[in-house]
Amino acid sequence: MKAKRYYTITQAARKLKISRAAVHRAIKQTRLEADWGPISPPPEAWRISERALRYYHVSLLHQSIGKKTS
Repeated sequence: MKAKRYYTITQAARKLKISRAAVHRAIKQTRLEADWGPISPPPEAWRISERALRYYHVSLLHQSIGKKTS
């Protein structure tokens, strides 16, 4: 059986190509499914499943707002 893959806020932001703040907002607004639980490292944090990332749609507007310009 394949183990579930979870992403941290930072990892999810990189994968979705948006800012960490945008990921936090999406979780708070329940547009991105996440739960609080053990993930390594840190011991406990918001964790986002691979499935949740697949089903989350980032609009082009939000992608351009969330991109870092460095």
